[in-house]
Amino acid sequence: MHSNLRIHIENDPATPSLMLDEQALRQRLNAIPGLSVAISVNSTGRSESIGHNADILLACRKLNIDEAKAANPNLRFVQTISAGVEAYLDHLPADVSLANASGVHAAKGAEFILCAALMLNFSIPHFVTDKEHCVWAPKFGGTIAERKVLMLGVGSIGSAAARALRSQGAYVIGITRSGAPHNDLNESYPIERLDQVLDQADLVVCTLPLTPGTRNLMNAERLARLKPGCGIVNVGRAGVIDYQALEDRLRSGDLSGAVLDVFPEEPLPVAHSLWDCPRLVITPHCSLDDHTTYMNACLDIFAENVGRFARGEDLINEIDRHAGY
Repeated sequence: MHSNLRIHIENDPATPSLMLDEQALRQRLNAIPGLSVAISVNSTGRSESIGHNADILLACRKLNIDEAKAANPNLRFVQTISAGVEAYLDHLPADVSLANASGVHAAKGAEFILCAALMLNFSIPHFVTDKEHCVWAPKFGGTIAERKVLMLGVGSIGSAAARALRSQGAYVIGITRSGAPHNDLNESYPIERLDQVLDQADLVVCTLPLTPGTRNLMNAERLARLKPGCGIVNVGRAGVIDYQALEDRLRSGDLSGAVLDVFPEEPLPVAHSLWDCPRLVITPHCSLDDHTTYMNACLDIFAENVGRFARGEDLINEIDRHAGY
């Protein structure tokens, strides 16, 4: 067991609500028998202050792990407070393990996806667009029961969202890497069979991370195969969907609407054409995070992993650098 560890916390000064202090971490680590830790904290955002001889790094902001490794030759484990890790993988040394905060978004993510699905089912984006043009055009639809939802990605967020949707009677078809049967789904298929089920969807929900295998997965050709009136929700990564092709289909009226929480560039530039795209709801990449509980949940994961690291055990949420998640 590693009984003496140096831990560095790298805060993001741009998000004060997600900054950690030494005391909050120590309260959890004190429960690990036989462990002694030295903790350093940097809240300046300057790369030259990323730790000093740390064994473990808690990354509360995006950073270059190669640079962190140069300043901390003993670095062996980096824990992020985000679920997506594509920004870290290009600079991840071979001898450094990386773990994410998968699971912390599930509860709010499920509620938001259910909310977005109901909005699309009841034509809310359509009515918002009509309001902007003083148009009175009633649309009468049914409930979400028996609507077919295609869930792209069934991790912690996708699973929780599938349960929420099925509780309202929706029929959920999941797309995963393996396609193995899943208790939260009505049907499950591997990603290679996506084309076989695309035209069944009344709603497509994307929770996928951005990896070489998911980049541009919903390209122009696949978007064109969606049935008229289909809706789209994306809370995963923008690069999974061809946003220009999606915008074209929204402007043509082929799709009922879309709810997007993630974008290729954030903040979305003021001049971007998506801002005035009809039947589109934009949320500024905030819809899965509950800042009243978020950091406590991240600290629970991190403290568990520090104990596992000290004992030489497998980490929870450890990233497969080849799969990208």
